[in-house]
Amino acid sequence: MAEEEENQLKLENQMATRKLYFECIFLLCASLAVKHCKQASKLATLSDNDITKLIEQCGTFGPYQRWLYTYIIIVGTLTIMPAMNLAFISANVPFLCYPPNFNASLIPANLTENEYLQMLQPDGDSQCSVYNNSFTGTYYTTPSSNSSKLQCSYGRKFLTEDFSTIVSEFDLVCERKWLRSTLQSVYFAGSLLGAIIFGVLSDRFGRIRVFLLANTCIVICGTGKIFIPSLIILMMLHCIQASGYTGNTIALYSLTLEFTSSKLRTRISFGYMCLYPVAAIFVTVLVYCIPDWHFLELTVCLLPAISFFIWIFLPESPRWLIGRKRFTEAKALFQKIMKKNKKQCQDLLKGFPNNEEELSLKNSFHENIPEKKVLSQKNYTFIDLFRTPRLAITTVNVCFSWLVASMLYYGVTLHSVDMAGNRYVNFLLLAFVEFPSHLTSFCLFKRFDHRRPICFFLMFSGLNCIVSNFVTKGSFWFPLILVVLGKFGIASAYGSIYLLSAELFPTVVRANGLGLASFFARIGSISGPFILQLSSYVKWLPLSIFGLLAVIAGLLLLLLPETKNRDLPQTFEDLDNWKS
Repeated sequence: MAEEEENQLKLENQMATRKLYFECIFLLCASLAVKHCKQASKLATLSDNDITKLIEQCGTFGPYQRWLYTYIIIVGTLTIMPAMNLAFISANVPFLCYPPNFNASLIPANLTENEYLQMLQPDGDSQCSVYNNSFTGTYYTTPSSNSSKLQCSYGRKFLTEDFSTIVSEFDLVCERKWLRSTLQSVYFAGSLLGAIIFGVLSDRFGRIRVFLLANTCIVICGTGKIFIPSLIILMMLHCIQASGYTGNTIALYSLTLEFTSSKLRTRISFGYMCLYPVAAIFVTVLVYCIPDWHFLELTVCLLPAISFFIWIFLPESPRWLIGRKRFTEAKALFQKIMKKNKKQCQDLLKGFPNNEEELSLKNSFHENIPEKKVLSQKNYTFIDLFRTPRLAITTVNVCFSWLVASMLYYGVTLHSVDMAGNRYVNFLLLAFVEFPSHLTSFCLFKRFDHRRPICFFLMFSGLNCIVSNFVTKGSFWFPLILVVLGKFGIASAYGSIYLLSAELFPTVVRANGLGLASFFARIGSISGPFILQLSSYVKWLPLSIFGLLAVIAGLLLLLLPETKNRDLPQTFEDLDNWKS
Protein backbone atom coordinates (compact mmCIF):
# COMPACT_ATOMS: atom_id res chain seq x y z
CA MET A 1 0.00 0.00 0.00
CA ALA A 2 2.83 2.37 0.96
CA GLU A 3 4.62 1.42 -2.26
CA GLU A 4 1.56 2.34 -4.36
CA GLU A 5 1.29 5.71 -2.62
CA GLU A 6 4.99 6.35 -3.27
CA ASN A 7 4.56 5.53 -7.00
CA GLN A 8 1.51 7.78 -7.19
CA LEU A 9 3.50 10.63 -5.60
CA LYS A 10 6.36 10.18 -8.09
CA LEU A 11 3.90 10.23 -10.99
CA GLU A 12 2.32 13.46 -9.72
CA ASN A 13 5.77 15.04 -9.34
CA GLN A 14 6.66 14.08 -12.92
CA MET A 15 3.41 15.55 -14.24
CA ALA A 16 3.98 18.78 -12.33
CA THR A 17 7.54 19.00 -13.68
CA ARG A 18 6.34 18.51 -17.26
CA LYS A 19 3.58 21.08 -16.79
CA LEU A 20 6.09 23.59 -15.44
CA TYR A 21 8.41 22.87 -18.39
CA PHE A 22 5.72 23.44 -21.02
CA GLU A 23 4.59 26.61 -19.26
CA CYS A 24 8.14 27.96 -19.43
CA ILE A 25 8.40 27.08 -23.14
CA PHE A 26 5.04 28.77 -23.83
CA LEU A 27 6.05 31.93 -21.93
CA LEU A 28 9.37 32.05 -23.81
CA CYS A 29 7.64 31.74 -27.20
CA ALA A 30 5.07 34.32 -26.22
CA SER A 31 7.83 36.68 -25.11
CA LEU A 32 9.64 36.26 -28.43
CA ALA A 33 6.41 36.77 -30.36
CA VAL A 34 5.63 39.99 -28.49
CA LYS A 35 9.17 41.21 -29.09
CA HIS A 36 8.92 40.53 -32.82
CA CYS A 37 5.44 42.04 -32.91
CA LYS A 38 6.70 45.28 -31.41
CA GLN A 39 9.61 45.39 -33.84
CA ALA A 40 7.31 44.76 -36.80
CA SER A 41 4.78 47.28 -35.60
CA LYS A 42 7.48 49.90 -35.40
CA LEU A 43 8.56 49.15 -38.97
CA ALA A 44 5.05 48.86 -40.31
CA THR A 45 4.01 52.22 -38.93
CA LEU A 46 6.52 54.31 -40.85
CA SER A 47 4.55 57.46 -41.56
CA ASP A 48 4.62 59.50 -44.73
CA ASN A 49 6.65 62.09 -42.82
CA ASP A 50 9.29 59.49 -41.89
CA ILE A 51 9.63 58.31 -45.49
CA THR A 52 9.80 61.88 -46.78
CA LYS A 53 12.61 62.66 -44.31
CA LEU A 54 14.50 59.59 -45.51
CA ILE A 55 14.19 60.71 -49.13
CA GLU A 56 15.27 64.25 -48.28
CA GLN A 57 18.25 63.10 -46.20
CA CYS A 58 19.40 60.91 -49.09
CA GLY A 59 19.49 63.95 -51.37
CA THR A 60 16.48 65.59 -52.99
CA PHE A 61 18.00 66.29 -56.41
CA GLY A 62 21.42 64.69 -56.35
CA PRO A 63 23.20 62.69 -59.08
CA TYR A 64 20.95 59.67 -58.45
CA GLN A 65 17.73 61.64 -58.96
CA ARG A 66 19.10 63.39 -62.05
CA TRP A 67 20.05 60.03 -63.52
CA LEU A 68 16.61 58.63 -62.70
CA TYR A 69 14.68 61.58 -64.14
CA THR A 70 16.78 61.45 -67.32
CA TYR A 71 15.74 57.85 -67.86
CA ILE A 72 12.11 58.71 -67.15
CA ILE A 73 12.22 61.62 -69.63
CA ILE A 74 13.57 59.33 -72.37
CA VAL A 75 11.21 56.39 -71.91
CA GLY A 76 8.27 58.65 -71.03
CA THR A 77 8.59 60.69 -74.22
CA LEU A 78 8.98 57.62 -76.41
CA THR A 79 5.94 55.88 -74.94
CA ILE A 80 3.74 58.99 -75.20
CA MET A 81 4.48 59.40 -78.93
CA PRO A 82 2.16 56.56 -80.10
CA ALA A 83 -0.72 58.21 -78.23
CA MET A 84 0.00 61.60 -79.81
CA ASN A 85 0.07 59.89 -83.22
CA LEU A 86 -3.61 58.96 -82.87
CA ALA A 87 -4.68 62.37 -84.19
CA PHE A 88 -2.74 61.83 -87.43
CA ILE A 89 -3.43 58.17 -88.22
CA SER A 90 -7.18 58.72 -87.75
CA ALA A 91 -7.36 62.08 -89.55
CA ASN A 92 -9.68 62.68 -92.48
CA VAL A 93 -8.18 62.41 -95.97
CA PRO A 94 -9.57 64.40 -98.94
CA PHE A 95 -11.53 62.24 -101.35
CA LEU A 96 -13.59 62.43 -104.52
CA CYS A 97 -16.78 60.55 -105.32
CA TYR A 98 -17.25 58.40 -108.38
CA PRO A 99 -20.53 58.70 -110.31
CA PRO A 100 -22.45 55.57 -111.28
CA ASN A 101 -21.03 53.47 -114.12
CA PHE A 102 -17.87 55.55 -114.24
CA ASN A 103 -15.46 54.89 -117.12
CA ALA A 104 -12.15 56.78 -117.02
CA SER A 105 -11.69 56.43 -120.79
CA LEU A 106 -14.70 58.72 -121.39
CA ILE A 107 -13.15 61.70 -119.58
CA PRO A 108 -12.49 64.64 -121.94
CA ALA A 109 -8.91 64.76 -123.13
CA ASN A 110 -8.25 68.20 -121.63
CA LEU A 111 -9.10 66.99 -118.09
CA THR A 112 -7.40 64.59 -115.71
CA GLU A 113 -9.43 62.09 -113.73
CA ASN A 114 -9.07 64.12 -110.51
CA GLU A 115 -10.06 67.34 -112.26
CA TYR A 116 -13.19 65.78 -113.73
CA LEU A 117 -14.23 64.15 -110.44
CA GLN A 118 -13.70 67.50 -108.71
CA MET A 119 -16.16 69.07 -111.18
CA LEU A 120 -18.71 66.46 -110.11
CA GLN A 121 -18.44 67.65 -106.50
CA PRO A 122 -21.36 70.08 -105.73
CA ASP A 123 -20.18 73.45 -104.37
CA GLY A 124 -21.00 74.14 -100.74
CA ASP A 125 -22.51 70.69 -100.23
CA SER A 126 -21.30 67.80 -98.22
CA GLN A 127 -18.48 65.78 -99.73
CA CYS A 128 -20.79 62.79 -99.69
CA SER A 129 -22.78 63.77 -102.77
CA VAL A 130 -21.95 63.80 -106.49
CA TYR A 131 -23.51 65.10 -109.70
CA ASN A 132 -24.87 62.48 -112.04
CA ASN A 133 -22.64 62.42 -115.10
CA SER A 134 -23.76 62.31 -118.70
CA PHE A 135 -21.96 61.91 -122.03
CA THR A 136 -22.51 62.92 -125.62
CA GLY A 137 -21.62 59.53 -127.05
CA THR A 138 -17.87 60.07 -127.07
CA TYR A 139 -16.91 61.85 -123.82
CA TYR A 140 -18.51 62.83 -120.56
CA THR A 141 -20.00 66.32 -120.48
CA THR A 142 -19.33 68.98 -117.87
CA PRO A 143 -22.17 68.90 -115.29
CA SER A 144 -24.27 72.01 -114.75
CA SER A 145 -25.37 73.43 -111.40
CA ASN A 146 -28.90 72.07 -111.90
CA SER A 147 -27.73 68.51 -112.56
CA SER A 148 -29.23 65.82 -110.39
CA LYS A 149 -27.33 64.88 -107.24
CA LEU A 150 -26.66 61.39 -106.01
CA GLN A 151 -25.30 59.91 -102.80
CA CYS A 152 -21.59 59.12 -102.80
CA SER A 153 -22.13 55.38 -102.76
CA TYR A 154 -20.59 54.33 -106.08
CA GLY A 155 -16.98 54.37 -104.93
CA ARG A 156 -14.51 56.96 -103.68
CA LYS A 157 -11.01 57.99 -104.60
CA PHE A 158 -8.84 59.14 -101.70
CA LEU A 159 -6.19 61.73 -102.47
CA THR A 160 -3.28 60.15 -100.62
CA GLU A 161 -0.47 61.93 -102.44
CA ASP A 162 0.31 64.04 -99.35
CA PHE A 163 -0.60 61.60 -96.58
CA SER A 164 -2.62 58.48 -95.83
CA THR A 165 -4.44 57.34 -92.71
CA ILE A 166 -6.61 54.49 -91.46
CA VAL A 167 -9.58 56.47 -92.78
CA SER A 168 -8.33 56.26 -96.37
CA GLU A 169 -7.35 52.60 -96.10
CA PHE A 170 -10.68 51.38 -94.68
CA ASP A 171 -12.94 53.98 -96.35
CA LEU A 172 -14.24 55.52 -93.10
CA VAL A 173 -16.21 58.39 -94.63
CA CYS A 174 -19.82 59.20 -95.56
CA GLU A 175 -22.07 56.29 -94.54
CA ARG A 176 -19.08 54.69 -92.77
CA LYS A 177 -17.88 57.81 -90.94
CA TRP A 178 -19.30 56.51 -87.66
CA LEU A 179 -16.53 53.90 -87.76
CA ARG A 180 -13.94 56.68 -87.51
CA SER A 181 -15.54 57.96 -84.29
CA THR A 182 -15.73 54.35 -83.12
CA LEU A 183 -12.03 53.86 -83.88
CA GLN A 184 -11.12 56.81 -81.67
CA SER A 185 -13.55 55.73 -78.97
CA VAL A 186 -12.14 52.19 -79.00
CA TYR A 187 -8.71 53.66 -78.28
CA PHE A 188 -10.06 55.53 -75.27
CA ALA A 189 -12.00 52.45 -74.19
CA GLY A 190 -8.69 50.60 -74.14
CA SER A 191 -7.25 53.37 -72.00
CA LEU A 192 -10.22 52.92 -69.71
CA LEU A 193 -9.53 49.20 -69.31
CA GLY A 194 -5.84 49.89 -68.83
CA ALA A 195 -6.62 52.34 -66.04
CA ILE A 196 -8.45 49.61 -64.12
CA ILE A 197 -6.13 46.70 -64.85
CA PHE A 198 -2.75 48.40 -64.62
CA GLY A 199 -3.77 50.50 -61.62
CA VAL A 200 -4.42 47.33 -59.61
CA LEU A 201 -1.33 45.57 -60.99
CA SER A 202 0.89 48.56 -60.19
CA ASP A 203 -0.09 48.56 -56.52
CA ARG A 204 0.16 44.77 -56.35
CA PHE A 205 3.37 44.00 -58.28
CA GLY A 206 5.19 47.32 -58.32
CA ARG A 207 5.73 50.20 -60.70
CA ILE A 208 8.62 48.75 -62.73
CA ARG A 209 7.08 45.40 -63.64
CA VAL A 210 3.88 47.07 -64.76
CA PHE A 211 5.91 49.61 -66.75
CA LEU A 212 7.58 46.76 -68.67
CA LEU A 213 4.28 44.96 -69.29
CA ALA A 214 2.59 48.16 -70.49
CA ASN A 215 5.42 48.93 -72.93
CA THR A 216 5.21 45.41 -74.29
CA CYS A 217 1.55 46.01 -75.13
CA ILE A 218 2.41 49.27 -76.88
CA VAL A 219 5.20 47.80 -79.03
CA ILE A 220 3.60 44.48 -80.01
CA CYS A 221 0.07 45.73 -80.67
CA GLY A 222 1.20 48.98 -82.28
CA THR A 223 3.46 47.26 -84.80
CA GLY A 224 1.10 44.33 -85.32
CA LYS A 225 -1.95 46.37 -86.32
CA ILE A 226 -0.30 47.85 -89.44
CA PHE A 227 -0.18 44.37 -91.01
CA ILE A 228 -3.84 43.55 -90.27
CA PRO A 229 -6.31 43.79 -93.19
CA SER A 230 -9.36 43.51 -90.90
CA LEU A 231 -10.72 46.67 -89.27
CA ILE A 232 -12.20 44.70 -86.36
CA ILE A 233 -8.88 43.05 -85.46
CA LEU A 234 -7.13 46.40 -85.91
CA MET A 235 -9.53 47.94 -83.38
CA MET A 236 -8.81 45.13 -80.92
CA LEU A 237 -5.06 45.73 -81.14
CA HIS A 238 -5.73 49.46 -81.01
CA CYS A 239 -7.60 48.90 -77.73
CA ILE A 240 -4.81 46.82 -76.13
CA GLN A 241 -2.19 49.35 -77.24
CA ALA A 242 -4.16 52.13 -75.55
CA SER A 243 -4.40 50.16 -72.31
CA GLY A 244 -0.62 49.82 -72.37
CA TYR A 245 -0.23 53.58 -72.79
CA THR A 246 -2.41 54.24 -69.73
CA GLY A 247 -0.59 51.61 -67.69
CA ASN A 248 2.72 53.20 -68.61
CA THR A 249 1.47 56.63 -67.54
CA ILE A 250 0.22 55.34 -64.18
CA ALA A 251 3.42 53.46 -63.38
CA LEU A 252 5.89 56.14 -64.49
CA TYR A 253 4.03 59.07 -62.93
CA SER A 254 3.61 57.24 -59.61
CA LEU A 255 7.31 56.30 -59.64
CA THR A 256 8.33 59.89 -60.38
CA LEU A 257 6.34 61.45 -57.55
CA GLU A 258 7.22 58.76 -55.01
CA PHE A 259 10.92 59.52 -55.50
CA THR A 260 10.35 63.25 -55.05
CA SER A 261 10.37 65.34 -51.88
CA SER A 262 7.41 67.56 -51.07
CA LYS A 263 9.41 70.71 -51.91
CA LEU A 264 10.20 69.59 -55.46
CA ARG A 265 6.96 67.72 -56.15
CA THR A 266 5.22 70.58 -57.98
CA ARG A 267 8.23 71.36 -60.16
CA ILE A 268 8.84 67.72 -61.06
CA SER A 269 5.17 67.09 -61.77
CA PHE A 270 4.86 69.96 -64.25
CA GLY A 271 8.17 68.93 -65.77
CA TYR A 272 6.66 65.49 -66.38
CA MET A 273 3.59 67.08 -67.99
CA CYS A 274 5.89 68.84 -70.48
CA LEU A 275 6.74 65.43 -71.93
CA TYR A 276 3.38 65.47 -73.73
CA PRO A 277 4.01 68.56 -75.90
CA VAL A 278 7.61 67.37 -76.48
CA ALA A 279 6.27 64.05 -77.74
CA ALA A 280 3.69 65.88 -79.88
CA ILE A 281 6.43 67.98 -81.51
CA PHE A 282 8.52 64.90 -82.32
CA VAL A 283 5.47 63.16 -83.77
CA THR A 284 4.67 66.17 -85.97
CA VAL A 285 8.19 66.08 -87.41
CA LEU A 286 7.88 62.34 -88.09
CA VAL A 287 4.46 62.80 -89.71
CA TYR A 288 5.87 65.45 -92.02
CA CYS A 289 8.75 63.15 -93.02
CA ILE A 290 6.72 59.91 -93.19
CA PRO A 291 3.36 60.51 -94.93
CA ASP A 292 2.32 56.83 -95.08
CA TRP A 293 0.53 55.85 -91.88
CA HIS A 294 1.92 52.27 -91.91
CA PHE A 295 5.56 53.33 -91.71
CA LEU A 296 4.67 56.20 -89.38
CA GLU A 297 2.96 53.92 -86.87
CA LEU A 298 5.75 51.36 -87.19
CA THR A 299 8.33 54.03 -86.33
CA VAL A 300 6.59 55.53 -83.29
CA CYS A 301 5.74 52.07 -81.89
CA LEU A 302 9.25 50.63 -82.29
CA LEU A 303 10.91 53.56 -80.52
CA PRO A 304 9.47 52.57 -77.09
CA ALA A 305 11.29 49.23 -77.48
CA ILE A 306 14.33 51.09 -76.15
CA SER A 307 12.70 50.82 -72.73
CA PHE A 308 13.30 47.04 -72.82
CA PHE A 309 17.00 47.80 -72.37
CA ILE A 310 16.49 50.59 -69.83
CA TRP A 311 13.90 49.22 -67.41
CA ILE A 312 16.42 46.99 -65.59
CA PHE A 313 18.23 50.16 -64.48
CA LEU A 314 15.07 51.78 -63.10
CA PRO A 315 14.60 51.30 -59.33
CA GLU A 316 11.37 50.33 -57.65
CA SER A 317 9.50 52.98 -55.70
CA PRO A 318 10.81 53.17 -52.10
CA ARG A 319 7.36 54.12 -50.84
CA TRP A 320 5.84 51.08 -52.55
CA LEU A 321 8.52 48.78 -51.09
CA ILE A 322 7.87 50.04 -47.57
CA GLY A 323 4.12 49.84 -48.08
CA ARG A 324 4.54 46.17 -49.10
CA LYS A 325 6.75 45.48 -46.03
CA ARG A 326 9.79 44.73 -48.21
CA PHE A 327 12.12 46.52 -45.84
CA THR A 328 15.34 44.83 -46.93
CA GLU A 329 14.92 46.00 -50.53
CA ALA A 330 13.94 49.49 -49.37
CA LYS A 331 17.03 49.69 -47.16
CA ALA A 332 19.29 48.55 -50.02
CA LEU A 333 17.72 51.17 -52.31
CA PHE A 334 18.28 53.98 -49.80
CA GLN A 335 21.88 52.87 -49.35
CA LYS A 336 22.36 52.97 -53.12
CA ILE A 337 20.90 56.48 -53.30
CA MET A 338 23.17 57.65 -50.45
CA LYS A 339 26.23 56.19 -52.12
CA LYS A 340 25.41 57.82 -55.48
CA ASN A 341 24.65 61.17 -53.85
CA LYS A 342 27.67 60.88 -51.50
CA LYS A 343 25.55 61.21 -48.36
CA GLN A 344 26.46 59.71 -44.98
CA CYS A 345 23.15 59.07 -43.25
CA GLN A 346 23.43 55.41 -42.28
CA ASP A 347 21.93 56.14 -38.85
CA LEU A 348 18.58 56.74 -40.52
CA LEU A 349 18.49 53.12 -41.69
CA LYS A 350 19.02 51.47 -38.31
CA GLY A 351 15.29 50.86 -38.00
CA PHE A 352 15.32 48.55 -41.02
CA PRO A 353 16.01 44.83 -40.39
CA ASN A 354 18.66 42.90 -42.29
CA ASN A 355 17.90 39.75 -44.30
CA GLU A 356 18.21 37.34 -41.40
CA GLU A 357 16.19 39.49 -39.04
CA GLU A 358 13.43 40.01 -41.58
CA LEU A 359 13.27 36.29 -42.39
CA SER A 360 13.30 35.41 -38.70
CA LEU A 361 10.64 37.99 -38.08
CA LYS A 362 8.37 36.52 -40.74
CA ASN A 363 8.96 32.93 -39.61
CA SER A 364 8.26 33.73 -35.98
CA PHE A 365 4.96 35.27 -36.92
CA HIS A 366 3.88 32.35 -39.03
CA GLU A 367 4.78 29.93 -36.22
CA ASN A 368 3.76 31.78 -33.09
CA ILE A 369 1.15 34.40 -33.91
CA PRO A 370 -2.18 32.91 -34.99
CA GLU A 371 -3.66 36.16 -36.33
CA LYS A 372 -0.75 37.04 -38.66
CA LYS A 373 -2.12 40.55 -39.03
CA VAL A 374 0.93 42.73 -38.58
CA LEU A 375 3.02 41.52 -41.49
CA SER A 376 0.20 40.42 -43.75
CA GLN A 377 0.36 42.13 -47.12
CA LYS A 378 -3.10 43.45 -47.85
CA ASN A 379 -3.88 43.80 -51.52
CA TYR A 380 -5.74 47.06 -51.95
CA THR A 381 -8.21 47.64 -54.78
CA PHE A 382 -10.19 50.61 -56.06
CA ILE A 383 -13.00 49.57 -53.68
CA ASP A 384 -10.81 50.78 -50.80
CA LEU A 385 -11.06 54.29 -52.26
CA PHE A 386 -14.61 54.35 -50.91
CA ARG A 387 -13.94 52.87 -47.48
CA THR A 388 -14.62 56.16 -45.64
CA PRO A 389 -17.15 58.90 -46.52
CA ARG A 390 -14.45 61.54 -46.81
CA LEU A 391 -12.26 59.45 -49.11
CA ALA A 392 -15.30 58.49 -51.19
CA ILE A 393 -16.30 62.15 -51.70
CA THR A 394 -12.71 63.03 -52.59
CA THR A 395 -12.53 60.16 -55.09
CA VAL A 396 -15.81 61.10 -56.80
CA ASN A 397 -14.78 64.77 -57.01
CA VAL A 398 -11.39 63.96 -58.52
CA CYS A 399 -12.86 61.49 -61.01
CA PHE A 400 -15.44 64.01 -62.24
CA SER A 401 -12.70 66.59 -62.79
CA TRP A 402 -10.65 64.08 -64.80
CA LEU A 403 -13.70 63.20 -66.90
CA VAL A 404 -14.36 66.82 -67.86
CA ALA A 405 -10.69 67.72 -68.41
CA SER A 406 -10.10 64.72 -70.66
CA MET A 407 -13.28 65.37 -72.62
CA LEU A 408 -12.14 68.89 -73.50
CA TYR A 409 -8.42 68.13 -73.91
CA TYR A 410 -8.75 65.29 -76.42
CA GLY A 411 -11.67 66.95 -78.17
CA VAL A 412 -9.46 69.95 -78.98
CA THR A 413 -6.36 67.86 -79.83
CA LEU A 414 -8.06 65.39 -82.18
CA HIS A 415 -9.99 68.15 -83.94
CA SER A 416 -6.87 70.23 -84.62
CA VAL A 417 -5.73 68.21 -87.67
CA ASP A 418 -9.17 68.61 -89.28
CA MET A 419 -9.33 72.40 -88.84
CA ALA A 420 -8.92 74.85 -91.70
CA GLY A 421 -5.31 75.69 -92.53
CA ASN A 422 -2.13 73.62 -92.40
CA ARG A 423 -2.65 70.55 -90.22
CA TYR A 424 1.02 70.42 -89.17
CA VAL A 425 1.01 74.07 -88.11
CA ASN A 426 -2.27 73.64 -86.24
CA PHE A 427 -1.03 70.62 -84.31
CA LEU A 428 2.35 72.21 -83.54
CA LEU A 429 0.66 75.40 -82.37
CA LEU A 430 -1.57 73.48 -79.97
CA ALA A 431 1.46 71.51 -78.78
CA PHE A 432 3.64 74.57 -78.16
CA VAL A 433 0.91 76.32 -76.19
CA GLU A 434 1.22 73.61 -73.53
CA PHE A 435 4.66 74.87 -72.49
CA PRO A 436 3.44 78.31 -71.35
CA SER A 437 0.32 76.66 -69.92
CA HIS A 438 2.38 74.39 -67.65
CA LEU A 439 4.73 77.25 -66.76
CA THR A 440 1.74 79.39 -65.80
CA SER A 441 0.31 76.53 -63.73
CA PHE A 442 3.62 76.09 -61.94
CA CYS A 443 3.83 79.80 -61.07
CA LEU A 444 0.25 79.84 -59.81
CA PHE A 445 0.86 76.68 -57.78
CA LYS A 446 3.82 78.39 -56.12
CA ARG A 447 1.82 81.55 -55.43
CA PHE A 448 -1.54 80.05 -54.44
CA ASP A 449 -2.79 76.70 -53.20
CA HIS A 450 -3.23 73.66 -55.48
CA ARG A 451 -7.00 73.93 -55.93
CA ARG A 452 -7.75 77.47 -57.06
CA PRO A 453 -5.49 77.45 -60.18
CA ILE A 454 -7.18 74.28 -61.47
CA CYS A 455 -10.59 75.81 -60.71
CA PHE A 456 -9.64 78.92 -62.68
CA PHE A 457 -8.36 77.02 -65.72
CA LEU A 458 -11.41 74.75 -65.90
CA MET A 459 -13.77 77.71 -65.69
CA PHE A 460 -11.69 79.61 -68.26
CA SER A 461 -11.93 76.71 -70.71
CA GLY A 462 -15.64 76.31 -70.04
CA LEU A 463 -16.41 79.96 -70.71
CA ASN A 464 -14.23 79.75 -73.83
CA CYS A 465 -16.43 76.93 -75.14
CA ILE A 466 -19.60 78.93 -74.49
CA VAL A 467 -18.20 82.04 -76.25
CA SER A 468 -17.28 79.90 -79.28
CA ASN A 469 -21.00 79.43 -79.97
CA PHE A 470 -21.23 83.07 -81.03
CA VAL A 471 -18.40 83.02 -83.61
CA THR A 472 -19.62 83.95 -87.08
CA LYS A 473 -19.01 81.75 -90.10
CA GLY A 474 -16.25 82.60 -92.55
CA SER A 475 -13.78 83.77 -89.92
CA PHE A 476 -10.48 81.85 -89.69
CA TRP A 477 -8.24 83.61 -87.17
CA PHE A 478 -10.81 84.23 -84.46
CA PRO A 479 -11.82 80.54 -84.15
CA LEU A 480 -8.13 79.56 -84.18
CA ILE A 481 -7.38 82.01 -81.36
CA LEU A 482 -10.27 80.61 -79.33
CA VAL A 483 -9.02 77.05 -79.90
CA VAL A 484 -5.49 78.00 -78.80
CA LEU A 485 -6.82 79.74 -75.67
CA GLY A 486 -9.04 76.77 -74.95
CA LYS A 487 -6.10 74.38 -75.29
CA PHE A 488 -4.04 76.65 -73.02
CA GLY A 489 -6.65 76.48 -70.27
CA ILE A 490 -7.52 72.80 -70.48
CA ALA A 491 -3.86 71.73 -70.79
CA SER A 492 -3.12 73.68 -67.61
CA ALA A 493 -6.04 72.07 -65.80
CA TYR A 494 -5.29 68.56 -67.09
CA GLY A 495 -1.62 68.72 -66.11
CA SER A 496 -2.45 70.15 -62.69
CA ILE A 497 -5.13 67.61 -61.83
CA TYR A 498 -2.51 64.85 -62.14
CA LEU A 499 -0.48 66.37 -59.31
CA LEU A 500 -3.46 67.14 -57.08
CA SER A 501 -4.79 63.58 -57.47
CA ALA A 502 -1.43 61.97 -56.69
CA GLU A 503 -1.13 64.16 -53.58
CA LEU A 504 -4.58 63.20 -52.34
CA PHE A 505 -4.50 59.41 -52.71
CA PRO A 506 -2.51 57.45 -50.07
CA THR A 507 0.52 55.46 -51.25
CA VAL A 508 -1.16 52.09 -50.65
CA VAL A 509 -3.86 52.94 -53.21
CA ARG A 510 -2.22 55.74 -55.22
CA ALA A 511 -1.93 53.77 -58.45
CA ASN A 512 -5.47 52.47 -57.91
CA GLY A 513 -6.68 56.03 -57.41
CA LEU A 514 -4.90 57.35 -60.49
CA GLY A 515 -6.18 54.33 -62.40
CA LEU A 516 -9.78 55.00 -61.37
CA ALA A 517 -9.42 58.69 -62.21
CA SER A 518 -7.93 57.76 -65.58
CA PHE A 519 -10.88 55.38 -66.05
CA PHE A 520 -13.29 58.29 -65.80
CA ALA A 521 -11.01 60.40 -67.99
CA ARG A 522 -11.39 57.79 -70.70
CA ILE A 523 -15.17 57.91 -70.31
CA GLY A 524 -14.90 61.62 -70.99
CA SER A 525 -12.68 61.14 -74.03
CA ILE A 526 -14.96 58.38 -75.37
CA SER A 527 -18.10 60.48 -75.02
CA GLY A 528 -16.49 63.63 -76.47
CA PRO A 529 -16.73 62.66 -80.18
CA PHE A 530 -20.36 61.59 -79.78
CA ILE A 531 -21.29 64.79 -77.93
CA LEU A 532 -19.79 66.79 -80.81
CA GLN A 533 -22.14 64.97 -83.21
CA LEU A 534 -25.09 66.61 -81.41
CA SER A 535 -24.28 69.74 -83.40
CA SER A 536 -26.12 68.21 -86.36
CA TYR A 537 -29.33 68.59 -84.30
CA VAL A 538 -28.63 71.69 -82.17
CA LYS A 539 -25.52 73.57 -83.25
CA TRP A 540 -24.81 75.27 -79.91
CA LEU A 541 -25.49 72.22 -77.72
CA PRO A 542 -22.07 70.39 -77.68
CA LEU A 543 -19.95 73.39 -76.69
CA SER A 544 -22.56 74.45 -74.16
CA ILE A 545 -22.39 71.02 -72.54
CA PHE A 546 -18.59 71.17 -72.43
CA GLY A 547 -18.64 74.68 -70.98
CA LEU A 548 -21.21 73.95 -68.29
CA LEU A 549 -19.46 70.76 -67.15
CA ALA A 550 -16.09 72.55 -66.97
CA VAL A 551 -17.50 75.35 -64.79
CA ILE A 552 -19.16 72.84 -62.42
CA ALA A 553 -15.98 70.72 -62.17
CA GLY A 554 -13.90 73.80 -61.37
CA LEU A 555 -16.18 74.89 -58.54
CA LEU A 556 -16.36 71.39 -57.03
CA LEU A 557 -12.56 71.22 -56.78
CA LEU A 558 -12.67 73.91 -54.09
CA LEU A 559 -14.26 71.33 -51.77
CA LEU A 560 -11.13 69.13 -51.77
CA PRO A 561 -8.56 69.30 -48.95
CA GLU A 562 -5.48 71.41 -49.64
CA THR A 563 -2.24 69.52 -50.37
CA LYS A 564 0.36 72.24 -50.81
CA ASN A 565 3.58 71.69 -48.79
CA ARG A 566 2.20 68.48 -47.28
CA ASP A 567 3.89 65.10 -47.34
CA LEU A 568 2.29 62.43 -49.49
CA PRO A 569 -0.19 60.42 -47.38
CA GLN A 570 1.10 56.92 -46.81
CA THR A 571 -2.06 55.40 -45.27
CA PHE A 572 -5.78 56.13 -45.08
CA GLU A 573 -5.29 57.46 -41.58
CA ASP A 574 -2.84 60.09 -42.85
CA LEU A 575 -5.47 61.42 -45.23
CA ASP A 576 -8.19 61.37 -42.57
CA ASN A 577 -5.98 63.49 -40.32
CA TRP A 578 -5.84 66.27 -42.90
CA LYS A 579 -8.03 69.31 -42.51
CA SER A 580 -9.58 71.07 -45.48
